[in-house]
Amino acid sequence: MRLLLALGLASATFSLSLHAQGTAISGRVFDAASSASLADATVTIEGSTRIVATDAEGRYRLDGVPAGPQVLRAVRIGYAPVRKSLVVPAAGSLTVDLPMARSALDLPNVTVTADPVSRAKGELGTASVIEREAIKNQTATSLLGLLELVPGVVLQPPGLDGVQQFGLRGVPLATGALGAGAGQPTSGDLASFGTQIVLDGVPISNNANLQSLGPRGEFSFSTSAGGGIDLRRIPASTIERVEVIRGVPSARFGDLTQGAVLVDTRAGRIDPELLVRLDARTLEGSVVGGTGLGRLQTGSGSFDIARTRLAPGQTDDQSYRFAVQGAHRYEAKSLRLDTRFDAYQLVEDRPESPLFPGIESHSRDNGIRASERARLELGRARLEWTGSFELTRQRTTSRDNKLRPAQPFTDRLTEGTQVGKFIGGVYNSKLELQGDPRALYSRLELVAQPRLIGHDETFRAGLELRREWNAGPGYLFDIEFPPQSTFNGVNGFDRPRRFDLIPPLVTTGLYADERASWPLGREGNFSVQGGLRVDLLHDGRTWLSGVRDRMVEPRINVELAPTRWIRFRAGAGRLAKLPSLASLYPGLQYYDLVNVNYYANNPAERLAVLTTRIIDRTNPNLGYSRADKLEAGFEAELAPGAQIAFTAFHDRVNGAVGIVDQTTSFFRELFRIVDSTTGKGRPPDFETPAYATETVPVLIDRPSNNLTATSSGAELVATIPEIPGTRTRAAIQASYVKERLDNAGIELARDFSDFQQSDHTPRSPYYVGSRLTGDRLLLTTRLIHQQPQAGLLVTGTIQVTLRETRQDLGSTDTLGFAGYITRAGEVVPVLASDRGLPQYHDLRAPRGGFLTDPQRGAVDWLFSLQVAKTLPGGGRLSFYAFNAFDRLGNFGDRQTTPRLFPANRFGVEVTMPMMVRK
Repeated sequence: MRLLLALGLASATFSLSLHAQGTAISGRVFDAASSASLADATVTIEGSTRIVATDAEGRYRLDGVPAGPQVLRAVRIGYAPVRKSLVVPAAGSLTVDLPMARSALDLPNVTVTADPVSRAKGELGTASVIEREAIKNQTATSLLGLLELVPGVVLQPPGLDGVQQFGLRGVPLATGALGAGAGQPTSGDLASFGTQIVLDGVPISNNANLQSLGPRGEFSFSTSAGGGIDLRRIPASTIERVEVIRGVPSARFGDLTQGAVLVDTRAGRIDPELLVRLDARTLEGSVVGGTGLGRLQTGSGSFDIARTRLAPGQTDDQSYRFAVQGAHRYEAKSLRLDTRFDAYQLVEDRPESPLFPGIESHSRDNGIRASERARLELGRARLEWTGSFELTRQRTTSRDNKLRPAQPFTDRLTEGTQVGKFIGGVYNSKLELQGDPRALYSRLELVAQPRLIGHDETFRAGLELRREWNAGPGYLFDIEFPPQSTFNGVNGFDRPRRFDLIPPLVTTGLYADERASWPLGREGNFSVQGGLRVDLLHDGRTWLSGVRDRMVEPRINVELAPTRWIRFRAGAGRLAKLPSLASLYPGLQYYDLVNVNYYANNPAERLAVLTTRIIDRTNPNLGYSRADKLEAGFEAELAPGAQIAFTAFHDRVNGAVGIVDQTTSFFRELFRIVDSTTGKGRPPDFETPAYATETVPVLIDRPSNNLTATSSGAELVATIPEIPGTRTRAAIQASYVKERLDNAGIELARDFSDFQQSDHTPRSPYYVGSRLTGDRLLLTTRLIHQQPQAGLLVTGTIQVTLRETRQDLGSTDTLGFAGYITRAGEVVPVLASDRGLPQYHDLRAPRGGFLTDPQRGAVDWLFSLQVAKTLPGGGRLSFYAFNAFDRLGNFGDRQTTPRLFPANRFGVEVTMPMMVRK
């Protein structure tokens, strides 16, 4: 709080008193068909606090509008929202009339893409804003389908095919070469985990998802553990608006490294409507509606059900979604209460097939969330409180057939030595993952418009509290039939683990943010938004506990509009992401050292003695990942309807959480066998104490801030006005991203398991300097043909992957090793100048498992088509064809080069009002 007070005093101290009146915009809102005036329509400037309602004659007036490119928006129940781009002078007035229609298809220039010059509410950072009309023109089943309007996103058909996650400004790099241990996250995991999803003002977190077996598990699940949330839970039909902050967000946003996706669901007075979507794989139905509950209250609700058959005609695998939402709003002169309730269930069934008996998996995720947003007006300031509590229930069951040779086995859960038994052969392993993540969120924020240092000034200061934990029973299985089948006499099998014994994630965030603008001459404008955020990760169960880690995050965005038609912008800042609960508190690592391995033909005469050692993999130094972001660009209004925006960016995430292989060693005792004569029908005895000991090197797979992800590139978004005589216009998106992923940990030789077992091998080489690189150039063009008189809209989308490469970088020659590991687990570096000496001849071998040649993907393309037509009563009929020409031509060899895009899919979507408004 001292930090917030200090920033507030500094703002008052350096007051420049440069307040200006700005520009007034007035006009009339009317029915496009009858020209009748529309009262009670809401008119606002996007991204600002200026909002007004029309009077009985449909007239409105907005004062103090900032100069430069702006977007005017009108909304009224029973009508499609209207958006109009305009360039506002520094002073004077503008008259803008806004026609509205029951369906936006009856108006020219309907919005089907994100506006290049849009702004997220209260933000100066680069953003893509997707309005309701654009949402209706996307063939999207979930939120992910809407995010395809963001530059650099690969198009996907509608449906519930697999986990859907979203990450900004990255190339998905598989990190199999980074470290000997499995379980290393991919760059796609890091990007989606660092992209914050905010639903109706409340961040949705995946930090407490523990549905992962760690580095040794051999099962594969359809789960979003280790990455972002599964976006299938949010139906597209219930979304009103999406704001994607691609650049530097303001200080009010925390727990992120990439950017933020702000989702507003539909609420308030909504004409009830029914949506039905059908194609060869997906069937969806959705109902949305809302009504007034007296003069000051409204209530609304939605229900969505969808099913996707994952491989029709081949398997019975399918995914289901059930989602329900409810909203109640109370709005008085000085007090507004917004209450939300939403619940969902995601079901993914992969039943047993007659061709593969014993193999099946079933996954069911259920979630319920209640939230409250309260706003109290205090003159030129307001106080806002946001709170939520979310309960999630995750149940996954999987069976798989395993084959293992006869081997010694122990089921000890504590350290010590005991007589075991032999297991082997074919078995069916059944695993249950039962997680119950919980999330408690609260934010108290003061918003003021002090007019101390400039025009259109807004000051924010807030306190944010989070507590996340998992109350689930954990992952459960029969220890004798574990989820992994391999055992080398050292590395033990996994054991069951309870989640409700793991401490919670408890964090505190403090922030202050200031935004102000100043006029420049007659047409120019200069705006600045800067802030500071401090995030604290506590080491206990409450917010009064000590601090385990902290991060200070300054952020600033600057915008300069020297004339009415162009503005330049730049941003820089630091962001921070929490490690997941699974990384902060990983499962115990078991080692089962074989002391006696006497295998007789008669099972009754066999003897196995094993010593169990347990390592706690917790890393007390694990903390925040830090992202430093830098971007610059410009936006221009070249002509009415012709806009262009260009952004260049450079992002670097330091300390991303991965897995480091640390070495240590155990002493293995060897016991002498007594009386091993066969035919007695009982196992032999063994003598204690041990007659000998040997040192066994082992690996500890420990979570660590060992990864660095660097991405840079450029984005271009442009709209071309309607071509005269054709009623056709175009929207273009181009994105080039180059990404690099570095691992600061050591990488061990691929035959380390053999080294563990052989006491005759004194050492094993290790390597450093693992790096993955990749880049992607993606071009998306949308051609929009509209016939407003006929209520017809045709959209053709062409997406081309012009470049797609991957490469592993690192020393791969025989002198590429950096040192060696002794049998005592000691790491011994070797100078590069000494690696050719004779005493290191046993270490000189090519580095295995490393791809040195660039891997190029096919230059791929797709064409998708959507035709939308109004129906009587305000309905809409849409036909879509995703990747319509999939079988006609391709770049590269189809037989050897995989296609980037899925196969074609055709479908139809119908939206019908459930009541006709006169």
